[in-house]
Amino acid sequence: MADNKRKKQKTDYICEYLPSAGKEAFKRLRTNLQFTFTEEGECRVVGITSSHPSEGKSTTAINLAYSLAQLDIKVLLIDADMRRASIDQKLDLDLRPGLSNLLTDVNSSGGTIRTYEPSDESAGFNVITAGDAPPNPSELLNSERLNRLLARLRTMFDYIVIDLPPVGAVVDAQTVSQRVDGMIIVVRENNTTTMMLGECISQLKLTNAKILGFVVNGADDSAQSRYGKYGKYGKYGSYGKYGSYYYK
Repeated sequence: MADNKRKKQKTDYICEYLPSAGKEAFKRLRTNLQFTFTEEGECRVVGITSSHPSEGKSTTAINLAYSLAQLDIKVLLIDADMRRASIDQKLDLDLRPGLSNLLTDVNSSGGTIRTYEPSDESAGFNVITAGDAPPNPSELLNSERLNRLLARLRTMFDYIVIDLPPVGAVVDAQTVSQRVDGMIIVVRENNTTTMMLGECISQLKLTNAKILGFVVNGADDSAQSRYGKYGKYGKYGSYGKYGSYYYK
């Protein structure tokens, strides 16, 4: 099992298996988050989404949680993409019980919050996987139970990173955006068009979401200078500038 996990994570560029350039990019993203949230002693909840599937949002959420944990603070990663859960597979954790079970009161928080411990013996982070696939994920994410759960978790952690479904697929991200302190949008080179990104931002603005910035994914090194200032998406530059994570 350990060998299979190590091989899979090297393939997926997860956590300690990130190349050095990827680790540095997430350190820049982490630093920008710290400067965005200047108040000390408060837990910050950050949602990660994209305009459409296959743009790398789950991998981005995992690696952001890993990078934050290197500061020796308490970090929780939540898989709220209950239709297409993936964090359990990427981190080799049990799918259930998880978020859906918590929100249906099937399971208490005991045993649901798991720990990812990097093989390089660096600081780990906690994880709530998606849980059993529910018939009504949008309703669960729009429930008072989620409000109460997040309120309780805020007292336990310094940062909470939530992996959300794509905005263009379902309404889940818009719903949760009202419950977090800010949203990061993941875009992928040669996949995310200006029209797709514009629609994504428009949908989030309808719920008064605070858009913190963008992470450009899937770019090669030669594109770094062009995407470093988000030239292709310059009309949205007022939402902030983050270091991009490039992986192939």
